[in-house]
Amino acid sequence: MKTRAHAIAALCLFLLSGTVIAQSKQPKLPPLHTERVSLTSEEGASSKATALFGFWFKGKGKTPDKKATIIAMHGCGGLYSSVGKEDILFTPRYLGMARTLTDAGYNVLFPDSFTPRGRRSICQESQQQRIASSELRREDLAAALRWVATQDDVDTSRIAFLGWSHGATTILSGMNIATPEVAVRKIQPKAAVAFYPVCTAYSKEKTLYKPVAPMLILMGEDDDWAPPQDCQALAHKLEGSDTELILKLYPETYHDFDAPGLPLHVRMDIPGVGKRGEGVTIGGNAESRAEAYQEMMKFLKSKLN
Repeated sequence: MKTRAHAIAALCLFLLSGTVIAQSKQPKLPPLHTERVSLTSEEGASSKATALFGFWFKGKGKTPDKKATIIAMHGCGGLYSSVGKEDILFTPRYLGMARTLTDAGYNVLFPDSFTPRGRRSICQESQQQRIASSELRREDLAAALRWVATQDDVDTSRIAFLGWSHGATTILSGMNIATPEVAVRKIQPKAAVAFYPVCTAYSKEKTLYKPVAPMLILMGEDDDWAPPQDCQALAHKLEGSDTELILKLYPETYHDFDAPGLPLHVRMDIPGVGKRGEGVTIGGNAESRAEAYQEMMKFLKSKLN
């Protein structure tokens, strides 16, 4: 029988190896200074507790320093790419973002909303089939916020939200102080960045929407999955507001434009989006990605430093 000391030593070796051991196949830790952490999401009025996990990347810099921290919400495809039959790894997009932010000194937490709920992806599911709406994932965002607030190296006055697609729509929901669950949070973000969210629900003239902090939305002009026109309408709606919303649109650019090496192609398997029978176009755009990353880093620096 192992002693407690042996067990702790084994756990340390496990974390350092970058491998996750679980009852079923679980994603390997990305090859960065990473720790898998436990989160608890309370789902709405029922307060049903759901055990989640996330991946914690510590920002570079002096260890004792309290750092600005980013909570990053993945899109409908989940966090991982399959490589071969055995390995499940972070996608290049999320791994690249983790490197970019930690190199700049930011801590980063990536909650996993899907794997603990028995899914890898929900993109191909209808709205009725999906196990996690953006409103439900708002509770995952709150769980992540509670967790980072307990960390000794986090400056709770310098927290930002970041999201992609379904995760970006979650960010819009999680930033809306007109929602009671958002308004009562003890700790609030200082900024948010959303890559190609669906703004439809908040763009309508009579819908109350008030972001709790400045927001930056980054998307392609030709996005036919998340219509930029709805985000333009939201930006117009908030003109003159005391909370800044910046919308940056990139020409000849589609959904998933920041995915490195993703070829431009049409997907016909995404229900409920695009024009019927035409599918939606996705693909990387290296130039737009570089410009968006530069815009994002400038925005975060101005709001968190």
